[in-house]
This record gives sequence, structure tokens and C-alpha cells, in this order.
Amino acid sequence: MNTTYTQLDRCSVDAVPADIATALTAARAAARAVEALGDPQLFATGSVIDKGVAGPATVADIASQVAATIVLRSALGNTVRIVAEESLEEVDALGGDALFALAAAAVGKAGIPCDIATAREALAASADNGGLGTFWAIDPLDGTKGYLRGGQFAIAIALVTDGRPVAGVLGLPRLAAIGNGTNAVSGGAGVLVAALVGRGAVQTMIDRWEPSRISAHQWSKGDPLRLAGSVERGHSASDSLESCAAALGVIEPVRVDSQAKYALVARGDADAYLRLSPTPDYRECIWDHAAGALVAVEAGCVVTDSRGVPMDFSTGRRLTQSQGVICAPPRLHEELVAALAPLVR
Repeated sequence: MNTTYTQLDRCSVDAVPADIATALTAARAAARAVEALGDPQLFATGSVIDKGVAGPATVADIASQVAATIVLRSALGNTVRIVAEESLEEVDALGGDALFALAAAAVGKAGIPCDIATAREALAASADNGGLGTFWAIDPLDGTKGYLRGGQFAIAIALVTDGRPVAGVLGLPRLAAIGNGTNAVSGGAGVLVAALVGRGAVQTMIDRWEPSRISAHQWSKGDPLRLAGSVERGHSASDSLESCAAALGVIEPVRVDSQAKYALVARGDADAYLRLSPTPDYRECIWDHAAGALVAVEAGCVVTDSRGVPMDFSTGRRLTQSQGVICAPPRLHEELVAALAPLVR
């Protein structure tokens, strides 16, 4: 077989495609940096900062982004384009060098030489505005509130080319390898979920490449409808979404923070992920969806906004043409677009 078209689950550790290998290395480094910080409930004063309507950020968000950025630049050169969530200006305004020192120490414990100057340079280097061309999108710690309370969080890294994610990895340090229905999000040893356009989606343990193919569950009418949604119900108008979707069947909510929702749908632990924009003018951030959307698509799902319009990742740091998310296998996706139409502004 021509190895150009080999599915990811058939790739040995020595034959992992370069883009996936780079993303895996970056995600693992970021996860080690987060782990080095220990229990977030024991964080010292100043380790958590308030970004207002954007919610909290922590020293772990910063350490993760620094570690992933250093790995990407080391592998691909300092001219690589990186669009990431945390900004140098914001950290300077809310924590400064004291926060950078904590982050740099964690990155160092993850095996990557780092000091305050290196950490500052990494954040400055990950401030690209995206758009057309090729760049990497990083959410260093998606689901910060979940991380702080001991729930799920994700390290999301995606390669985007001309508005389309083409490689993606979700690092899920607290997710079990095997789900259990609506309890699929119970704590686990951690997994990595990876996808390459046209070559499927896989799951592997977080510390080694032992890929197994994942695929979405093909829901049928009459079955309970397991809907992945945010733990914080206000984030995606959960009550309204579930009320409309109930026209299709009995709803079984799967509450989970972060892009872990995409992973659960991709591996069959949930049937769909729905999200409405919290306000009429809100637009999703590119890093919140690029990696997860590709994983779901390669596992057999359709991912669009809440109107059924394909997501365009070429519009900058936000998905300016998209409103909310519907992620589900094709037949269910079509039904959900119709069911949610009354809610879509």
C-alpha cells in the first residue's frame, strides 16, 4: 500500500506523519508542563488571573502555551505561524514576570530549558492573527474552569491551511481511554486523540503511540440522544438546546468541559455536541474548535455552525462567519439543524 494514504491507526511509531508527530510532541510537552504544576486547588496567590468576560487563566495555561510553542518553533523554525490564546500583553498586565517565572519553572520541569525571557519570547511568537495560508492554532488549556475544579480540560493543537484544519491533536490528561455511557468523562490516565485529513482519527495513551481507530456512533431514531454540552449550562444555552433536540428522542446530557466534547462524540461516547452562541454578536475563537472539529470529521461526523453552515477557519482569530456548533454523524446532523432552527438568530 502507498504509505501516503495509510490510515493513522496503521502507522507504526516510526512512521507517524510529520505534522501529527510534531503536534503530538507539542501536546505531550504541554501536558508535562501542566502536570509539573501539581494540584491547581493548591496554587499560590497570583497563579490564577481574571480575564473578565473571557474567564480565568492560570499559570498552567501560560506554561502549556510556552511549552507547545517552543516545541513547534524548534521543529519547524522560528518563522512558523502560531495563533494561540494567551497574549504577552495580557500576562504582563495581570501578572508580569512573577507569573512568567512560575510558568518557566514548570516548562523546565517538563524537560524544556526555559527562563522568564524564553517564556516571554514564546508568547510573543504565538500572536499571529491567522487568516489565509498555513499556521498552527493552539488552545493551551481549553476548559480552565474544569481544570481548576478537577474536571476535564484539553490541550488543542491544529494545523490549518487556507481555512481548513488538516492535522489536529487533543491532549486530554484526565480522560479515561474507555468511556461508560453518560459517565464517559470520569477520571482516567489520559489520552491523546489525533486526526489527519483524509486518514482517519485515532486515540492513543498520552505517553506512547499505540493508536486505535475511533469512529462516531450511528444514532438511530428511537434511541436516547446523548448530547455533549458544557458543565456550565449558560455557556451554550443547554436548556433551550435540549428542549429543541428532545423532538428527536429522550435526551441524556453528557456534561463535560473543553474540546473533550468533540473527542467523546468522535469515539462514540456521545451522539452529538451542540453549542449556541451566548449572544447574537459572539463569534467563536479559532483555537476552541480547529483541532476538535477535525477529529470529529475524521471520525465520521459533520461539523458546522448552528445554521448548518461549514466553519471557515480563514477569518482570523475568530470564526466571524460562524454561529455556534453542531457536531454529529451525517443523518443526525441533518435532523439537528432542522430541530434547532427556531433557536438560531
